[in-house]
Amino acid sequence: MPVNFYFMGLFSKKFKTFSLPEDTEKIDAAAFKGNADYKEIKIPSSVNYIGAEAFSDCPNLETVEISENLNNIKRKTFYNCKSLKEVKITGSVKFIGASAFENCTSLENIEIPSPVIKVDDLSFAGCTALKNITLSDSVESLGKSAFMNCTSLTEIALPQTLKGIGQTTFYNCTALKKIVIPASVIYMGHHPFYGCKDIEIISENENYKIEKDFFLDMKKKRVISYFGKKDSLILPYGTRRTGDFSFKDNQTLEIVIVPSSTERIGRQTFANCKALKEVSMYNTVKRIDEGAFDGCTSLRKIYIPIGCTEKFKTLLDEKLWDKIEEVE
Repeated sequence: MPVNFYFMGLFSKKFKTFSLPEDTEKIDAAAFKGNADYKEIKIPSSVNYIGAEAFSDCPNLETVEISENLNNIKRKTFYNCKSLKEVKITGSVKFIGASAFENCTSLENIEIPSPVIKVDDLSFAGCTALKNITLSDSVESLGKSAFMNCTSLTEIALPQTLKGIGQTTFYNCTALKKIVIPASVIYMGHHPFYGCKDIEIISENENYKIEKDFFLDMKKKRVISYFGKKDSLILPYGTRRTGDFSFKDNQTLEIVIVPSSTERIGRQTFANCKALKEVSMYNTVKRIDEGAFDGCTSLRKIYIPIGCTEKFKTLLDEKLWDKIEEVE
């Protein structure tokens, strides 16, 4: 008779390897959570469901082979398994859930095979030892901050099937030197390469271009990110908005001119640009999002057209009102 497996602390003996019964079909949510007894868990092919957080916070777990009949890896399944070195994803898995392998700091290699379609938000965030990621041609979506703080990752090949790259997907992947944006991508979140200081972006996609250190969304007329080191800058004409975090933490910018085509300044666009002294904007700006100038400790002037002070007071945080100056 098929069984569900519930870990209830029934095993007092210390095991290095634990094999679930061959007729197990289900491992409940948090079944092994926090268990320190096992270095290896063998999951039989009969298992077709593993609940969220089933193996999270298992400090000594090193090796897991996913059942070939499992369709999804749920949220936080292996979250914070700091000794996990080897994971073999096999069979029918189509979806890797949010934070599924987050903070698995010993994981060095991962192969995401077919038929996986989506790698969800924070799936491998904080995997600081992760050097190699292989994505199959079935992968269509990489979620928000999916590989955030994977500081050992030096390269990753994005498949030609990829359609979406989420916000800050590769946040602070400081060793990542090069990435190619395939022609298949139709969606890109805000600043997916935030914190990748020396990255070279090559685009095979007509909607996403690199021009003069700007990474641009040509379809939405959006600045996704800026990787240059100039002290004065005019945003590309035609820009309708600056993406969230697009200039955040830039330490060289002192003067920025926003063109008349721009209607929106995104969230934390210039946050922590500590050298920024002057910003010029036109009356065409309709919205300035939260924290756009937070941490700009050197900011002294925000130049706007004559007669627009009251309008910009509705757009800017009150603490910036004394920096507004009208010019012809």
